[in-house]
Amino acid sequence: MNSEEISSGYIAPITTENISQDFTDVSIVHTSEYNVLARAQRYGRWYMLKGLNDKARHDILPQQMLRKEFEILVKLQHPNVVQTMGLEQVEGLGTCIVMEYVDGVTLKEWETPALPQQSEGSETVRSKNKESEAVRILDELLQAVAYVHSLDIVHRDLKPQNIMVTRNGAHVKLVDFGLADTSDFAMLKQQAGTANYMAPEQAAVAKPDLRNDIYSLGVVMSEMPLPKYYQKVWSRCLLPIERRYQSIEEMKTDIERHRTLKVRMASWGVAAVVAVLLCMVGLLIWRVNAMDNELNRVAYAKEAAIEALHEEMERTQLTKHTDTLTMWKYRWPDLTQRVMAVNQYCYDYADRLDERFSSADRDRILEAMLSEWQKWQQRINALSTAKVADERRQQVLVEKDE
Repeated sequence: MNSEEISSGYIAPITTENISQDFTDVSIVHTSEYNVLARAQRYGRWYMLKGLNDKARHDILPQQMLRKEFEILVKLQHPNVVQTMGLEQVEGLGTCIVMEYVDGVTLKEWETPALPQQSEGSETVRSKNKESEAVRILDELLQAVAYVHSLDIVHRDLKPQNIMVTRNGAHVKLVDFGLADTSDFAMLKQQAGTANYMAPEQAAVAKPDLRNDIYSLGVVMSEMPLPKYYQKVWSRCLLPIERRYQSIEEMKTDIERHRTLKVRMASWGVAAVVAVLLCMVGLLIWRVNAMDNELNRVAYAKEAAIEALHEEMERTQLTKHTDTLTMWKYRWPDLTQRVMAVNQYCYDYADRLDERFSSADRDRILEAMLSEWQKWQQRINALSTAKVADERRQQVLVEKDE
């Protein structure tokens, strides 16, 4: 296969043209008393370079501090801690720590974004979303600090400006370990920190303590849009060193305890609301039934009265007797007395109705009972009429014979 065939189609020869290990597009981002931060590109990828400014570049102490920061950073491999690639000589900047470039904003910028005026409803939704996101950001921040502490490293300058929030996914990146320290270094011990975020003892004692960072975290948390139950957590972070959390793990455990209690209380609140709603629904049903009973009191009473009449007829066996009665001569001798007794039962039943029923109501109920009772009496009358007709036929036959 010749070179012409290789370079045709989708396959192209590998070339090193325009590829350089040197940093390009170098731009200064920030300059401090000793350091300079620059953004630069290499192999199409952006990096952050941290070096010394012109004044400090020839001073031995800043050089040692930069070297110390690199030796601390290069140990760190965590998704929420800025990644360090190496220590290199960069043209125009001198010795620089080469770190990943974090495309994002500081936590301070994230907390106070410049947003257009919104309606009250959308502002409430945005506030809730911000609160939920703040909880997740804090969880990632605590994971990062816990990891750093597990390597016996104290950051000593935790503040919103040193906590990056990525644009893609809003993930935490802990940066700027310029004041970080560990017991591995016997030299370069100094009081350090940023006012308002630095623990009180940190200004007087050069020896690093993990609890220094816990104090700073408390101040950072107090400025974040976190749920109210976090106030108890960050308040404890700000206590004197002996009374504050002794480790990040203890702090995380307490946060989880408050969070679980909050969820439990919310569940109790929902259960209470549901119970109240059920009571209200039950009361409503009862009221509806009561109103229905009141509106249909007489109708229900009529049904009950007719049912009582049938029970009385069954008790006296009148129904059974008339169902089997085929001829009038087979009727009970006391049938008439029994019929009159049931008839009286109807009147007695109406008289025994309670005070809820007026005289007019009682009359309507009695009328319903007597109407039902008359249906049965009509059968007796029909049977009695058949008896009279039969006797008349017998008389006619006798007269003919004569």
